[in-house]
Amino acid sequence: MLTYSAQSGALAKPTEKPWVLLLLCFIWLWPGILGHDPWKPDEPYVLAVAQSMLHSGNWLLPTLNGAPYLDNPPLYYWLAAGCIKLFSPWLMPAHDAARMATPMLMALSLLLAGMAGRDLIGRRHGRSVVMILIGCIGLAESGHQLTPAVASFAGFAAAFYSLSLTLRSPGLAGALLGAASVAIFLGGSLADLMLIWLTAVMLPAFSSWRCKNYGLTLLLALLVAIPAILVWPMLLLRDYPAVFTDWWANYSLGQSSGFGHLRLFHDFGYFSVNILWFAFPAWPLALWTLYRNRQLETPKLQLPLLFCVMIAVFLTLSDRANIIDAMPLLLPFSVLAAVELDNLKRGAAAFLNWFALMTCGMFGLFGWLGWAAMNYGWPKGLAGRAQYFSPFYQPHVSWWQAGGALLATLAWLWALSRPHLRGRQAVTNWAAGLTLLLGLALTLWLPWFDAAKSYRPVVERMRAKLPADARCVATESDNKLALISWRYYAGIELVSFPRGETPPCDYWLVARDKAQGMAEPGWQVLWTGNRPREDNMTFALLQRLSLPKQAE
Repeated sequence: MLTYSAQSGALAKPTEKPWVLLLLCFIWLWPGILGHDPWKPDEPYVLAVAQSMLHSGNWLLPTLNGAPYLDNPPLYYWLAAGCIKLFSPWLMPAHDAARMATPMLMALSLLLAGMAGRDLIGRRHGRSVVMILIGCIGLAESGHQLTPAVASFAGFAAAFYSLSLTLRSPGLAGALLGAASVAIFLGGSLADLMLIWLTAVMLPAFSSWRCKNYGLTLLLALLVAIPAILVWPMLLLRDYPAVFTDWWANYSLGQSSGFGHLRLFHDFGYFSVNILWFAFPAWPLALWTLYRNRQLETPKLQLPLLFCVMIAVFLTLSDRANIIDAMPLLLPFSVLAAVELDNLKRGAAAFLNWFALMTCGMFGLFGWLGWAAMNYGWPKGLAGRAQYFSPFYQPHVSWWQAGGALLATLAWLWALSRPHLRGRQAVTNWAAGLTLLLGLALTLWLPWFDAAKSYRPVVERMRAKLPADARCVATESDNKLALISWRYYAGIELVSFPRGETPPCDYWLVARDKAQGMAEPGWQVLWTGNRPREDNMTFALLQRLSLPKQAE
């Protein structure tokens, strides 16, 4: 029978206060959520789709610039649009309001991951899973963006927790697995849904899941999931049959992949190399667990290991070389890493703590020096580099942010000095250090990053050059980012036209690689601009030299 709290030894004496860990998680959720414009790669598109839902009232079909946008199912767009409706414009701008969906989903994901850790490993181990998870470098990057991948990640966390519940509470597990299946389908793709159910079907290969209760769990999950999953595609088929056909053929298995256009395999070795930083420190701790438990006889090893194998297979088959697709892999890695965390050798714990001190300390010091350089011009060499990479930045000092960052730095240094260091404390110190770096980068450096990554300065400079009597500015219909940015930042509705045809306006906004040049026969270049160091997307405003001859 499955035992959820079996341990190889006595629990380590706790030294962390639960409220401190909760506070650390809460602080981790918020850096980068508020106070900056939409950033590439996903944020401008997600915001535009969410706003189009609000403006058109069409919540069934995601659209971008009036055309169907099928890269992702609509769950995250629904949540982002709902947050805009709740919080904007009375409390915050639309882009900040939409981004509020991310910390809500990430908080749910952390809760579910912690509950899975407690269920599989035992009491007080759920918090270890959460500390390892927020300490993963990849989640620090991808878990603070306006991106549909966050909704899919929350669905995977719910599915993982439901599978850990199956033999203890089959009814609750079945209902939760059904709900998780719906969230994964509406937040990810049919391929993600297939991954979860292939994992669920393969679990009875282990004797702990080979029982009647587990079969009842899967049956209940199917009864909950199938009707709910069918609602969106059936409504899409009824109201937009051509769009449904396009989605099924080209997007149902993920971005640019469907049953009519199946694309497999990416550049060899991409995930194998990038997972080394993306899943650190979870993966070396998971290897330590497997080293100490080579028989794999317990469910706390079997479930996360099977999850890892299935996700790895799907990543190998995927044609997309995008590290954000590896987010679900962090869940089983973190659970495996927590299994033997209390038995981590003191030397290994001391090394992880030393590595946290050196790495986070070095980058933390650089963060403070960079803040001084960009705002006060010292150190001079660093100030020059800051100006080079973000020339639109204007010095901006927020003393309350600086004071909070200083307190966080001192608290982290104090935490590193604690005696009798064990695995839990080392992981907590690493997570605290990474949270500190996030906080420094996305509070002290946030205006600098925003000036470099936002398209607002580019749009404003073009608008200043646009003649006052200009009434029509055209751009190619595939310049989606230009159509979005000029509408959002300047309120200018660019007129789109097919590439290769004659622009229908006297003013033409082109976007191309700088090496291609901006000159066009019969047109005068009024302005060129781009984001700092982004020569592969340079914009130019062209004015027609003479009107085309009218047909006689």
